[in-house]
Amino acid sequence: MTGETVRESSGPDDAAQATPDRPHRVMFVSVGQSPRRDLIDEMLKNLDVPIEALEIGALDGLSAQHIDALRVRPGETSIISRLADGSDIVLSKPRIGERMAEIVAAFSPKQYDLVVMLSTGLFRDFESTCPTVNAQRAIESAIISLAAHGAVVGLIQPLEQQIHELDIPALSPYRVLAAYGREGDRSLLARALMDLSGSEIIVLNSVSFTEADRETVARASGKPVVLARRIVASAIRLLLHDTRPVALPGISSEFMEKLARLTPRERQVMSLVAEGLSNKAIARQLGISPKTVEIHRSNLMGKMEVSSSSALIRLVIGAGWS
Repeated sequence: MTGETVRESSGPDDAAQATPDRPHRVMFVSVGQSPRRDLIDEMLKNLDVPIEALEIGALDGLSAQHIDALRVRPGETSIISRLADGSDIVLSKPRIGERMAEIVAAFSPKQYDLVVMLSTGLFRDFESTCPTVNAQRAIESAIISLAAHGAVVGLIQPLEQQIHELDIPALSPYRVLAAYGREGDRSLLARALMDLSGSEIIVLNSVSFTEADRETVARASGKPVVLARRIVASAIRLLLHDTRPVALPGISSEFMEKLARLTPRERQVMSLVAEGLSNKAIARQLGISPKTVEIHRSNLMGKMEVSSSSALIRLVIGAGWS
């Protein structure tokens, strides 16, 4: 596959269907060019699951002319990503979304144990026959759950024009504020916090933001801060763990005790439920029937002691898992 790069992350040998000789094969699909060591290594660092990480970028293998043709045009919504030389590029969200959809649709069933869509700007579903983490769906679901609980949510966007392009229909009933900040730019992040002074929870709404950014914003604001990378990492962990989860630093013991009640399949369903996927979509990804998904969904809600998907997501965020 053009542009594919491979990197391994090792962890305990008790993870599902993975052995020292056969770690989980996880394909990371990014909007720009691979490799994205800055992004993927940080997520893998804290995962207690043995992973063979493969990467492909939507711009891999394209000529400079073809890449230029995918840049954002007047009237189009935008998304920012990174080229292999480290420079940023602002792309047309709808056209790069189509290219990423084509890449994912070409994967064979069970070719990878997991496919991870590394973008928090593509508001679409991707037809996949492999279990898939859609970063945008995961973070959007978290935002909706927080807002629905009555919290005023502040979003920090990586592009200034995205403040005006923000259009999440499901968020229309809630109060959501947006401001502009960039990865590693403390001055811009501080200015964003001034604009978001009325918010109760802050979401760093791009996988480009780092753990260092989260710590900076949390210290400066004194408010809970949700990091997209943590949301994605927790989804990966839930989908791949096949044994009793191990204790992790910073995660409440009460949450870990509840999580330990779940079967491996229930943890997979829990992660996809948290993305807001329907039973039918979950069934397609996991290769089981919608009725079986419904049973797993009911069982995991009972074991986690929640009555709705929104309550489940708030539990996950509140426990520090994300």
